[in-house]
Amino acid sequence: MSSVGSCSSFVSFRGEEEVDLNDCLDQLYRDIQKNLNESQCSVRNMARLKEDDDFRDCVPIHFAVLDYVDILSGLFTELAAVSKDVLGKPGKDDKDWYKKECDLRKQRIKKQKEDAKKSKDEEKELLK
Repeated sequence: MSSVGSCSSFVSFRGEEEVDLNDCLDQLYRDIQKNLNESQCSVRNMARLKEDDDFRDCVPIHFAVLDYVDILSGLFTELAAVSKDVLGKPGKDDKDWYKKECDLRKQRIKKQKEDAKKSKDEEKELLK
């Protein structure tokens, strides 16, 4: 990923140094939407087959869904990289502030995960 200034209309994308941001985003979101749609159709097909209790026919569809999840994970990683490229690097005056904001975000995410786990554990206890 190349370093580009904030608010730039060009980003590095899929190995190319200078790609128009609009073209990049159009392609990225098209790929995300395509794979979301395919995964949704696959799960619906699997549910339809499952009604006939045909486990062996469902397995390849399940594997296809897992492949779509992997592809989507990669696409979302690309999206994060594009966003970071557009953001650019903080200036001298913003470095400490940005580090603090990143740390606060990490703490918030950690707390959300802990709270979700706690809620899930409490729910399990209630169901016993």
